[in-house]
Amino acid sequence: LGTVADLGSGAGKFCVAAALFGGCRFTGLEQRPRLVTAARNLAQLFQVDDRVRFIAGAVGEAATPRADAYYLYNPFGENLYPPSAQLDNEVELSQARYDRDVAAVEDLLRGVPLGTYVVTYNSFGGRLPSGYDEVRVARDLPAVLRMWRKTREPRKPRGPVPAPKA
Repeated sequence: LGTVADLGSGAGKFCVAAALFGGCRFTGLEQRPRLVTAARNLAQLFQVDDRVRFIAGAVGEAATPRADAYYLYNPFGENLYPPSAQLDNEVELSQARYDRDVAAVEDLLRGVPLGTYVVTYNSFGGRLPSGYDEVRVARDLPAVLRMWRKTREPRKPRGPVPAPKA
């Protein structure tokens, strides 16, 4: 693999830690600008900022980075938490936002090239489109870690059935 995108990267821990142990390039997409700043500082501190970058924006609204693999650690769950459990009120958090974000990731994954990997930890709230095969699953962690690979194009939805002729 050459590139990995972390959708909902937060303060950048995954991208920076993974870059310390491998040669891939990482891109984190995070909706909170202050967390993007913290993530960039972390990458610089650990001297991986030549292979790790962070983009401020939300899934479905910002240009989602193209990558060989996508990592999703329950990035939209905060939308479903009560206000007392949310990080802050700087971004929209709602059921509607959750539904939009999940749908945006499902659309993204439908369109990526064959051979693309998807890794989820504690899910992302949606379903992978048809065409993905599960490669590995680890259930002995605090949450389930899964890896899939896109091996075939998703089935096309069938069009409307023509009305019978009278």
